[in-house]
Amino acid sequence: MMTIRPATLDDRAALLGLVAAQANFTEDEKKIDGEVIDDSLLGRDDYRLLIADVESGELLAFVCYGPIPMTERSFDLYWIATAPAHARRGIAPRLLAAMEEELGGSVVYVDTSSTAGYARARAFYEKNGYRIAARLQDFYKPGDDRVIYRKEL
Repeated sequence: MMTIRPATLDDRAALLGLVAAQANFTEDEKKIDGEVIDDSLLGRDDYRLLIADVESGELLAFVCYGPIPMTERSFDLYWIATAPAHARRGIAPRLLAAMEEELGGSVVYVDTSSTAGYARARAFYEKNGYRIAARLQDFYKPGDDRVIYRKEL
């Protein structure tokens, strides 16, 4: 049976392992994600982490999000990732729904890349009701646009 719960310090190694297993994350993204995980777990920032796990303690997926500074009800969804062995089993939508339930009445923004490696991520957000709010051409590098999604909860 799958459980969705806030992450704890005991989950750190599994979270970092799941990040390392993401084929579409660049090395820079993996490094930053590790820093964000540590900041969240140690209470050094407003980042929040929800994880999906099973009774055996195996980490299936996580979502990282937090309030956008100087806004009243806006949140950034920084990362959502599923363990490769458990991908495409409906875990990520359930985790996303748990985050959205917690943030009800807010607006969630998600930034992603326009490259082919992020096509599945863009399709996932669109399937779950997120709509493109902006596209910043050549943001990350030439030919790699920043695609910003938005969903009002």
